[in-house]
Amino acid sequence: MWVLLMMRYHRGEIEVQEKSSVREEAKKVSKIIRNHIVEVAAKFIEQQVMLIIGLKNKEGFVWSSIVYGNPGFVKVNDEQTLSIFSLPDSTDPVFNGLTIGNTIGILAIEFSARKRMRVNGVITQVNNKGFQIKTTEVYSNCPKFIQSRTFLGFRKIKDLEGKFFTKLNQEQLEKVLQSDTFFIATHHSENGADASHRGGQPGFVRIIDSNTLKIKDYPGNNMFNTLGNLVENHQSGLLFVDFEDGNFLQMNGESTIDWIDNEKSITFRIKQIRSVKGGFPLRWSFNQYSPFNPPI
Repeated sequence: MWVLLMMRYHRGEIEVQEKSSVREEAKKVSKIIRNHIVEVAAKFIEQQVMLIIGLKNKEGFVWSSIVYGNPGFVKVNDEQTLSIFSLPDSTDPVFNGLTIGNTIGILAIEFSARKRMRVNGVITQVNNKGFQIKTTEVYSNCPKFIQSRTFLGFRKIKDLEGKFFTKLNQEQLEKVLQSDTFFIATHHSENGADASHRGGQPGFVRIIDSNTLKIKDYPGNNMFNTLGNLVENHQSGLLFVDFEDGNFLQMNGESTIDWIDNEKSITFRIKQIRSVKGGFPLRWSFNQYSPFNPPI
């Protein structure tokens, strides 16, 4: 029997909701959460060429990464089973976290239509072609702060292994400052892993120093899944994708929430960086920024 998972917020999410004075709104919006994939969601997921994934790996670190393929590389087997026929590179910190029984957060996002859907679950199968999950939470998110881009196809991969750093170099700092989009993975001890999108005008991610980023939290659906997880577990993983050059930056570190009156921001302190030049083969052309983006 398929059920709605209404009001299954954990303590951290409730704390942020109450502090933001949106507890009642959060209760109402929780009605969209299901433990299964409805037909319209299944069609959306199977049309995608990329999924953002987030998990806690064997070393206990939270990372975010990408899996991709032609439409159909994701298959909805039934209302609670998802098969992904793609894997991150074996040198990716996410790779060794793809183990049976581990939780995973998945974000399906379509930039051109400004649509996104979260699918959280438990990994049930892993092989050399991909992995399978049983869903525990499935729900759509609002279109806010998604920049419109058109998918152009695949490019040749230059590198997958990447290089590891402990702080951002000048080139990486500039790319982060120019970014209008990134993804964040978080983890909760009971609810498991989650992957989410963040967007804004270039410059919405501020550089404090080569090991510290500051991101203002823009108003969304009032659930505060990401911030709620961070209240209880500071471990987090950021992913920045360069849509033009095909590069991507993965960062692991600790995030804390800063409150000034009723406004919130995330301070992210970097522990590890993986830089992959030319390792992101999907090509997009930029259309326009989200009309919801606040000015910098």
